[in-house]
Amino acid sequence: MSLPSAPNVIKVLQEGEINDELDYALMKYLIKKRGPGYTACQPQLVELENSKQAIKMNIDNTFIDKDNNLMGLGIVGTLFVDIESPELDVIYCSSSEELAINIEKLKSTGIQPQTRPKGKY
Repeated sequence: MSLPSAPNVIKVLQEGEINDELDYALMKYLIKKRGPGYTACQPQLVELENSKQAIKMNIDNTFIDKDNNLMGLGIVGTLFVDIESPELDVIYCSSSEELAINIEKLKSTGIQPQTRPKGKY
């Protein structure tokens, strides 16, 4: 069985930040659907190949270290949100399997976790 693929992005319309409500909703979505240890980051307003606009966010593998710092291993997936829906409508989110595979790939390269800023990034 093949996993669904991410939507095809035609162009990036804008980069920036999302509001706190959407940020919080995406955090809750990732915890509920993929488990703890993921942070949606680097929002972009994009146009998809079906002429639909969406918010594309990367998914960072994150954790709190022994000194209470937010740390990130790196980008392990993507998430797309329909901007026209009144509720949080996730069009696509990398599967748990894809996230786990990408975490292992990053770890196998010897990449060390980096400090992440608290709040939006």
